[in-house]
Amino acid sequence: MQNNITIRGAREHNLKNISLDLPRNKLIVFTGLSGSGKSSLAFDTIFAEGQRRYVESLSAYARQFLGQMDKPDVDEIEGLSPAISIDQKAHSHNPRSTVATITEIYDYLRVLYARIGEPFSPISGKPVRKMTVDQIVDAVLKRTIELHSDPKEIKKRKGANHNEIFVMAPAIVGRKGEYHQLLQDFYHDGFLEARVDGKIVSLRDRIPLKRYQQHTIELLVDRVPLGWPIEQNKGLQQRLTEAVELALERGNDVVRVILDDGSEMLMSTRFTCPEDGFTFPEIEPRLFSFNSPYGACPECNGLGTVDLFSDDPCEACKGARLRTEALHVFINNRNIVDVTAMNIQTSLDFLSDLTLKASDAKIAEPILREILSRLTFLVDVGLHYLTLDRKAGSMSGGEAQRIRLASQIGSRLVGALYVLDEPTIGLHQRDNARLVETLESLRDLGNTIIVVEHDEDTIAAADYLVDIGPGAGKHGGEVIATGPMPKVLENKESSTCAHIRGDKQIPYPKKRREESKTFLE
Repeated sequence: MQNNITIRGAREHNLKNISLDLPRNKLIVFTGLSGSGKSSLAFDTIFAEGQRRYVESLSAYARQFLGQMDKPDVDEIEGLSPAISIDQKAHSHNPRSTVATITEIYDYLRVLYARIGEPFSPISGKPVRKMTVDQIVDAVLKRTIELHSDPKEIKKRKGANHNEIFVMAPAIVGRKGEYHQLLQDFYHDGFLEARVDGKIVSLRDRIPLKRYQQHTIELLVDRVPLGWPIEQNKGLQQRLTEAVELALERGNDVVRVILDDGSEMLMSTRFTCPEDGFTFPEIEPRLFSFNSPYGACPECNGLGTVDLFSDDPCEACKGARLRTEALHVFINNRNIVDVTAMNIQTSLDFLSDLTLKASDAKIAEPILREILSRLTFLVDVGLHYLTLDRKAGSMSGGEAQRIRLASQIGSRLVGALYVLDEPTIGLHQRDNARLVETLESLRDLGNTIIVVEHDEDTIAAADYLVDIGPGAGKHGGEVIATGPMPKVLENKESSTCAHIRGDKQIPYPKKRREESKTFLE
């Protein structure tokens, strides 16, 4: 592998046929007046060519989604790596994007809550426990006895099963596909019926399903006939027990029972409240995703507002964006929305001080490590005040750039070329050093970092400087000086170096403007 990035004959925008060599795996800072050609060289030449070559290396199928990129006006560039641009211009205006989703912190939080979160019934507020087969059978019989305590009061619903209890095994829940083979396998295993998207169908028939539509398939394990008296009916209890056991086996520990009035009971040997019968769906990461139909609030579809163009919170979820079940899974008395509503510093403190059981701590350790490393970085670059649920479109350019930088640090890529545009904009002076340390850590992973910058601290930390000038526009576009900081400082033609040495200064105004006594209405 080459040790340098070699550029020959760069003429993009105002660049004047410049040629230079840049060392790989170093922190390189481009300096110069605004409009001198720094961005033309960094973004429109080096980054553009690096990205173009990477896209061209992909298959024709992949390229059709990325579009054809124009080749920059340059004779030759050698030694390029796949390039990643982190500028201030393009940040997401997607109403679903937040600080937590962009940095992937939310992805890890979803895994954390799915693995060690404790569900509580939204009805009784009590912890939800696993049910045994006997408890499931008892609950079904108890409900059936209640229905038949006064036969005159039984109200048959649409699709009710007259004097039968349907025991069903959920096989597919809200997933895309045709599932011909699955349905055929059910039939070959001796099953005759299933409920597909809410309708009972015969497995003897071919069941056409749309490939790109979500479907729910429940295997009808048994139609258990009721026998009177229901109480102390050993035959009914035994057949129901056998049907429930088979349904749990086929339905991944979940069984759906449809009573003879048409009402349904969804129970599991995992998470069902024995007191009020409230059953959680499978607690998995997608339950906590407001971008998934499985986890999003059904009223607002995960937006958290009444509609796309409104700031009024959704009445169903109160702006939380998630379905009820997701909001009732807790870790240390906090649900996932409580954590994302915290600012970054507070969430870092909360997650650092979690009190967990030994078994949960072992599961959570690698997940928390990833979350805490990203939160620590965001604090280091002065973004401690942002909340994790802050929408991407409401952030400034500098904030958005540092947020995207956090996601790149978290990915821990090696051998890439990063191009950044003034990452210190909006930073307090005390945070500059921590940002520089972050850039150095990204470099130390084995990446080349190119930064377009005016900040003196960042310039001083550079391994290699490239000064573009001498002026702006048509008066710029030339390489004035290149090399390590001490060497470049000796250059007498560089305006940047003259200011760093103190030869030139920007004078402060002797008199401040008087404050206006009027204001605009």
